[in-house]
Amino acid sequence: MGSKSSKIGLITATSLVVGNMIGSGIFVLPATLAKYGSISLLGWLFTAAGALVLAKIFSNLSKVIVDQSGGPYVFAMEGFGDFIGFLVAWGYWISCWVVNAGIAVAIISALTIFFPVLETNSLIAVLIGLGFIWFFTWVNLKGVKT
Repeated sequence: MGSKSSKIGLITATSLVVGNMIGSGIFVLPATLAKYGSISLLGWLFTAAGALVLAKIFSNLSKVIVDQSGGPYVFAMEGFGDFIGFLVAWGYWISCWVVNAGIAVAIISALTIFFPVLETNSLIAVLIGLGFIWFFTWVNLKGVKT
């Protein structure tokens, strides 16, 4: 692969953090926040500032703790010990399950505009949501080919 550095820079870390924080919320939140008016923009600004700070932290940690994989788990384990590392990894794992459910709900919510039956038939909506989750799992397992 050559002599490219494998450290995560600020731009890469920012992209990862912003992508994880925004997720499917970018499609769902504007309609939810519209009733609050312009004050909701303040929430977006605070969230963006938090994302940038978190990206900078992960960027710095990836330069300090090198040659180890595991992301937030490794950072917490190196700094605070095995138990805190376990709690971070466990919390991240649980949050992935919650996010998967949120993504399925967001997809079905968006599809109800085109397929109104999804709003009235819960079984079809659940099956299609599960289908999307399994599809994204399959894509993730296939990986990126270079």
